[in-house]
Amino acid sequence: MTIATEISPAALVLLAKEAAAAKKTTRDALTVGDTDVDEIVTLHLTGTVRTGDDYEQEIVAKADPWTLLAAALSHLNGVTVDSLTREAVTADPALVASIKKDAKAAIAAVKGPTLTQCRGKVTTPALGVAVIDTMAAEAAATLDAADAEVA
Repeated sequence: MTIATEISPAALVLLAKEAAAAKKTTRDALTVGDTDVDEIVTLHLTGTVRTGDDYEQEIVAKADPWTLLAAALSHLNGVTVDSLTREAVTADPALVASIKKDAKAAIAAVKGPTLTQCRGKVTTPALGVAVIDTMAAEAAATLDAADAEVA
């Protein structure tokens, strides 16, 4: 048995979202090297998992910007390349956005878009995870053994 068969898909989505957020905030508490974990954790998951419909999307082929730059610069002389490099450092963001838009349109005209099947988005507009109890697995085994002796 795996966690994927023991826990509902919706609960796994909530748990994964919480685990991803916790991973970012707990990194500084971890020491360098391997940390062995053998712990039993009881959680109470609450929330909403929203799944959208599958859809089709046109994906425009992308060109490598370095290849485009190399092609453009190959048509210029050394002085012009040097001048362009200096100008790029202080380029107007609106001009850059306009050129990117024109380049995307040109690439789409050459390569054409690809129709791709996309899965519906999964979001968690409401999420709550409460830790009910944690216990080292060794301690849990000791308690289970003690319970067995009493019975």
